[in-house]
Amino acid sequence: MERPIHARPEFPLRSQPEILSRSCTECRRRKQKCKPSLIPDGPCANCAKRYPPVVCVKSQLDGRLKSNRRPYKDVRYQVQVAINNEQPLGSPRTFFGLIAGINTAGISPIDPNAQNAQLLYYYVQRVIPLIASLDGKDSPPEPNDSLLPCVINSPLLPKIAILEAAIVRELFQPCDLAENRRLILLKGEIIARINKFITKDFSKTYREAIQSVLHIALLEYYWGERASVVAHMNGLKSMIKLRGGIESLESELFTKLITLLDLQIACGYEKVPSILTFDLPVMAASQCPQTFENPFHESATPFSTVLEQFYILYELATILDDVRLLTSSITSIGTIKYDLDDPLSQEQNTITITDHAFRILHATRCLPTTPLTPSSPPADLIHEILRTTIIIYTTAISSRLPLSIVYTPALRREVYHSAMGFQLSNWKHIPGLQLWVLLLACPGSGKDPLGRLLRSHKSLATIYTGLKDFEFTVSCLRSFLGVQRWISGGILNEGSVEN
Repeated sequence: MERPIHARPEFPLRSQPEILSRSCTECRRRKQKCKPSLIPDGPCANCAKRYPPVVCVKSQLDGRLKSNRRPYKDVRYQVQVAINNEQPLGSPRTFFGLIAGINTAGISPIDPNAQNAQLLYYYVQRVIPLIASLDGKDSPPEPNDSLLPCVINSPLLPKIAILEAAIVRELFQPCDLAENRRLILLKGEIIARINKFITKDFSKTYREAIQSVLHIALLEYYWGERASVVAHMNGLKSMIKLRGGIESLESELFTKLITLLDLQIACGYEKVPSILTFDLPVMAASQCPQTFENPFHESATPFSTVLEQFYILYELATILDDVRLLTSSITSIGTIKYDLDDPLSQEQNTITITDHAFRILHATRCLPTTPLTPSSPPADLIHEILRTTIIIYTTAISSRLPLSIVYTPALRREVYHSAMGFQLSNWKHIPGLQLWVLLLACPGSGKDPLGRLLRSHKSLATIYTGLKDFEFTVSCLRSFLGVQRWISGGILNEGSVEN
């Protein structure tokens, strides 16, 4: 049978003699001579003595991982091959050659072991699809076509991608103490490399430095390290200012990502943005995309229509419309910047808003509650999620107490588990409401696994909606900041590291 003829690639790979190494992956990582075991399928002599025990994986790997000197164009070709699925992505082994190419191209040295290959595989197969499609399914090709080559082409981002994959995987599959230590060491190594990198000519390295710090700040936010997040955001602000402002970054994608990160961190910590100036927008009904409706943004579409497919109670949908009107009254009648010459007007506005919030709170509490079970249908789940979130939101406004105080850990746990039971595939039909629910749940979330999961899901929802409609998402985040600022009496903190 004749072999099919494929088009010649733009950057053909050089033919080199095949050299195979039969040492186990752990001995290769430690640069030790592997001594095979006499027991079939048993660990080698080195791995049998290790403590704590490790998995001894014997694979016939390419022995040229560090010896060949492929030109950088071959790395780009390998990435394109992976993107086009010209090689199967069913196994992490696909990425051993990619790591080898990154190392020999002199970009960012990565230890070519099985663990890093698995993490790079996880980044491509799981992390990028989550960003692009919210639930990781039916992911459009654009992120792979733009984001993955951007990461691989960077001198710093390949190792950060491995760290991001490890942290995201740890959120869903808690790792052991040894893996936690490895993550801490890897993070320290990356930060040291960034610091060394920015000592070079900043006019040439600014883009890589800013992109890298952006990723590190996001990962620290997932992890709940507030002091580190604030420090990274201040460093990011200094670099952007040195460059001439956020408009001078010459990258629309990363300008959007920096804006979304700055605003969502400000919302999560109930503080002013680190980079952007606070300028509250006026909500406009014509700017809301279809299915993205939420109480942070005006829209002519009633929530009874938005939630029609989930058979939500008409009374609850009407209350959501009223919550949207309440938010609009806070962000558009001038209560953020008080008129010191007219304190009576200020007091009257406050009374009007708090009374409105209290009436909504009372009406919501009068709605029937639905006991939830593991087999509860989506209609019951979304009913309880929205009912509880409305109660928390209107309680914070009517009492003028921060959400981080009103939202108790028990309520946060209840809403999160109900939201996950509702499934991401259902949230894709109402992403605006998912963003609203998660934004309210994150202030006050801790470093525990639940807090990390909430912040990671909120970040994914923010990036997803932001890439779909950037102006709408920024408007929602600014509206939420406006509500938080009104609750605090017109003053948000400047980002101190106190919890």
